Formats: sequence, C-alpha cells, structure tokens
Amino acid sequence: MIKELKKLKSAPSSLNINQLLIPVSVFDITQKGAKDFNKIYLWVKSQNLNKIVRTKSGAIKTGAKCRLPAWDVRTNRYCVEMTVIMEGRAWRIQFRTKPPEGMSGRKAFSEFKKHLLKDGIDLEKYAIENGEEVKKDIEKPLIGAARKWMYDVLYEGVNHIDFHSSYPAGLANTHPEFRKTLEEIYKKRNEENMCKNILNFSIGFMQSLGGCSARWAHLSRDAIRDNNNRVRELAKRLDKSGRLVISFNTDGIWYRGPVYHGKGEGENMGDWHNDRINCQFRMKSDGAYEFIENGIYYPVIRGIANDVKNDWQWGDIYTEKAKLQLFTFDEKEGISLNGEKVV
Repeated sequence: MIKELKKLKSAPSSLNINQLLIPVSVFDITQKGAKDFNKIYLWVKSQNLNKIVRTKSGAIKTGAKCRLPAWDVRTNRYCVEMTVIMEGRAWRIQFRTKPPEGMSGRKAFSEFKKHLLKDGIDLEKYAIENGEEVKKDIEKPLIGAARKWMYDVLYEGVNHIDFHSSYPAGLANTHPEFRKTLEEIYKKRNEENMCKNILNFSIGFMQSLGGCSARWAHLSRDAIRDNNNRVRELAKRLDKSGRLVISFNTDGIWYRGPVYHGKGEGENMGDWHNDRINCQFRMKSDGAYEFIENGIYYPVIRGIANDVKNDWQWGDIYTEKAKLQLFTFDEKEGISLNGEKVV
C-alpha cells in the first residue's frame, strides 16, 4: 500500500512542516472515489501512527509536539481530509467534489491575492487568527421555499432573477478597497477561465478550515451577509409589487407574476437580471425542483442523484432517479454510501 500512497501528491516531511504547503490529492464523491479513499484510510489507520497535534487554528504543531510518523482525519459538511506524515513524506488526501481541471479553491485564492497585490493590497494583512470562531457567524445560503406550503405546488408564469457574481459583489460592497480589482476580474470572466474561477471559488476558500485555517473568514462572512441582504431586499420589493416570491437559491429568486424590472437591474457585478421567463415550476424540496421554459424541461438536484439527468421528464424528481447518493464518514468504517460500507 505504501507504493500506492507514494503515487499521490506529497511533500517532504519535517518537524516544522506547514499544513498549507502539503499538496492535496482529491478522490471524487463517487462510489469509486469512496472505495479508493477507504482503501488508503483503512490501511493508514491500521499502522498505529501517532495522532497529529494541532493548534487552535488547525495548523500542525511543530517542534517537540510533532511526533512522527503521524496522521489524522478532519471532516466538515463538504470534505473528509486525511493528513498522513510517514516514510519521509507528507500527504493531504481529500474525499470531496473535484474542482475543474487545473483549478482549486487555493489556486483561485492565490491568483486573487496576486491581482490585489498589483493594485497595492496585501491580503496577508487581512488574515485573522480566530477564523474558526468567526466562521460560526457566517449566515447560511438562502435556499428553499419562501413558505412551507409552497412545496409540491405547480406554478405557471414563473420567472427567475439572478444576481451577477453576487458574493464577490458583496465583498466589494463591504470592503470598497477591493472593488477596482474585483470589477476588472469580473469584466474578463467570459474570456479567461481563471477570472471566472477567482470569482467562483475565492469567497468559499476564505472560510475553509482545511484550506487556510479560515484566516479570511471575516471577508467571507461579510460577502455572504451582503448577498443575503440584497436578495431579501429584492424579495420584499417583489412582494410589495404584488408578485409571489416562491423560492430562493443562494443568489437568485423564483417568483410568479409579470416580469419585474427595477432598481439594481443591469449587467454589472452585483446587478441582477431575469434569466428565466414564463416557466412552469414545481419544488419537491429545498434541494430538488423542476421547471419548463420554452418547452424545454430542466430538473435541478442539489447533490448526487442516482441517475444522471439524461432523458428526464416532468415528475422525475419524485422518482428513484432523483434519490440522492448520501456519503457519510465514521472513523471505524471510513466512507459509507447510504449507510452501507463501500469496499
């Protein structure tokens, strides 16, 4: 098994190892990914290594506190991460959704830092030490029906409003010194994939405990809160105009009624526009809904469904096709799928 481990990305180990400098190998959230992760996890677990001692911020304690060989496993809602230090090497192995080829939250954030530095802003000066505590204050995304009775109801004449790069806009609104850099990145997003990735991944990485010990969680908190406030404010305007707000999906709103136009509508970062018009719409749950626009059917499932969304038809979100593959982790068995061991 050590040969298999050495095929993954790694870095030289030492008593002063920096967690953030250990490269990451990712196993995708699939049955095969779970099987491959478990194979390594269960083998490492059987080696009776020391447990890694960490600081409050999640860094690996160095010097006398670093007793090698060592390992540990940390989890959050989106990722299981195993850190292994042995045989003179160090690995970070994650079970999570794979980012686009050649991209990761860390790389996007690193590029964002470079763009800011060109404009005279050193993001390192914004780093905090209590990111884990600050992270607890971050609002949840606005997802789900506006009212409980709106599930399983068929609506006609429904439209959808979408905010452009709303989380980056939230960062610019709450920290105006970032606006110039963010707007330049936004303007290039359709021509340069890196710019699109910076906008999509940086805010999330700022609050990542495993990625950066949440050292910029306060910036993520401010950006998300500003987004949520703008979405809620627009929903109130829709209600007051006589339209029916049906549901939220992070930086968007589904509503019934005539197409709405008003303050904040436009094509700039943080502006909004109507991107779906005159749809049939129905929600099964916060994570599953379907709609038809111009005769074309669209199922939307948050998570990993049993069946890929090919040849789906109206109502399929209520069938076995849409049943989610639920992966969980426990220290004894590793990754399980819908409560069953993955071997």
